[in-house]
Amino acid sequence: MAMLDDDRFLLAAQSVADSIAALARPAVGGARWETRSYTGKSQYSTAIFGGTAGVVFLFADLFRISGDSRAREVAEAAAMWVEAESKADLRDPDGDAGLYFGTSGHGQMCLHLYEATGRERWLRDAQARARAVARASWPDSHVLSGSAGSVIFLLRLYQAAADQSVLDAAVRAGDHIARTVERDDKGARWDWHREGKVRFSAGFVHGASGIAYALAELWRFTGDDATKNLVYDAWNWIEAVALEDDLGVCWNRWPGDPHRPRVQWCHGAPGIGLFAARAAEIFDDDDLRGLAERCAQATLAAGDVRSNPSQCHGLAGNAELFIELARVGGDESWMARARDFGDAAIAYREERDGEVRWPGDEPGNYSPDFMLGSSGLGHFFLRLARAEEVQMPLMVQPPAAAERPA
Repeated sequence: MAMLDDDRFLLAAQSVADSIAALARPAVGGARWETRSYTGKSQYSTAIFGGTAGVVFLFADLFRISGDSRAREVAEAAAMWVEAESKADLRDPDGDAGLYFGTSGHGQMCLHLYEATGRERWLRDAQARARAVARASWPDSHVLSGSAGSVIFLLRLYQAAADQSVLDAAVRAGDHIARTVERDDKGARWDWHREGKVRFSAGFVHGASGIAYALAELWRFTGDDATKNLVYDAWNWIEAVALEDDLGVCWNRWPGDPHRPRVQWCHGAPGIGLFAARAAEIFDDDDLRGLAERCAQATLAAGDVRSNPSQCHGLAGNAELFIELARVGGDESWMARARDFGDAAIAYREERDGEVRWPGDEPGNYSPDFMLGSSGLGHFFLRLARAEEVQMPLMVQPPAAAERPA
């Protein structure tokens, strides 16, 4: 008899967590991990992307579903180190307010831990970071580094605490997005400064789909017509720059990019499909559902296109679209496809001299961070095992999950 999905994916998540816990380094105020930056350099970072903060998501949700006090202890030790190391950022008017590298991300880490443990200290820490973000400026509007990422954190906090000042701060971040939009005859887009040039991307991390996703969530709480119109204008631009290749619908990193279109969460159909699936749910729009399905079909056809199991550009991040489509559309066949990707990811497990290791985005990368390393993979396994209980930690709680009692 085949092992139940809950069993094999929970066991895989626990295996990832055990391997990460064994690598924790004691530090003043808590614990941390040596991780790898995007360029492959060793570091001790507080960031969600490539740092210790993202590791907390795995251990917090493992505690949430299993009650394992060891998981809570690891999560809180890591969060205490991040909290102590980033405290000075709360007083820095020029500090990084972003979700993946800055204060919004640290706040989201604290909020996630509060939601898992119920400990008020973590809610207070999240609120302190929201107050800092409310005073912040942003270098761009992107999800990765700009105001769209802050919208996501602030709305998550508003869901947890119903503080009007937090929603006001999210609206302020949304206003920044609206002020920085650039329009052409295709619709709405936002600039991305790369390699000394101004680019325009449809992708989730640096482009229109991630920004439009944040605006769609903001509309859920404000009902502002101008916000909804901007989402639809961005969608028009995304559709206008779409291409078709042998896999299906696809996008260049920017129009005119000479390289083959990417099929990954950060650039391409998987991330754009997440925007479309969530926006379809929010606006009850069948055309957006159709875009999400087209993106999912292309992602499925690509398979293990980058030959790695990571969140940013591997099996885990790509299959998150399938899990969301199953939830939004009620089509369980997408959950089955997500499990297929999960089984492919399990096959990356390595054992050497009795030591289990889980690789990240590139051969030889055993960093425990969330986006490029193994904790994001472990969290994906938890999602496969408990999709109704474990949500994507860097997106706003969807309506059904937000309404479910804790």
